[in-house]
Amino acid sequence: MEDCIDAVEQAFLSHAHGQTVAPGVLGTHVEGGGFHVKTAGLLASKDEPSVYVTKINANFPGNPERRGLPTIQGVVALFDAEDGRLLALLDSMEITSLRTAAATAVAAKYLARDDAEAVTICGCANRVGASFARYRASARCGASTRSTFSRSVRVGSPPT
Repeated sequence: MEDCIDAVEQAFLSHAHGQTVAPGVLGTHVEGGGFHVKTAGLLASKDEPSVYVTKINANFPGNPERRGLPTIQGVVALFDAEDGRLLALLDSMEITSLRTAAATAVAAKYLARDDAEAVTICGCANRVGASFARYRASARCGASTRSTFSRSVRVGSPPT
């Protein structure tokens, strides 16, 4: 998890320094659900090639009850941005869970007070628990502390 947090923090810094392809989002509604596509890329550096990534997720809220399938399913495709070669196809759920938890840890590192004793995480059903578990496992909070918020934890998600 520590490596993931460091990678997400570096990606945020790269974006802040103009070293990324601007992110894009497209959403499409269909009967019973919808699809969203998110894109981004990292420009080449002295150590790394230029890459482009797209995440396509399907969101069908009736799937669990009607078909025994997850509400959200998707894929992440990673490409070489210099020649278009497909480098990897990955299930989006694990990647999304890791990235969300890592982004939470990076935000807490820079935004949480050093004396923070409580954390509140709001989100979407299973994502909340998974994000908090990974976030807590990382034990990274505050600019100079490694608090695990042992006094108060609030985790919630809207009713489904």
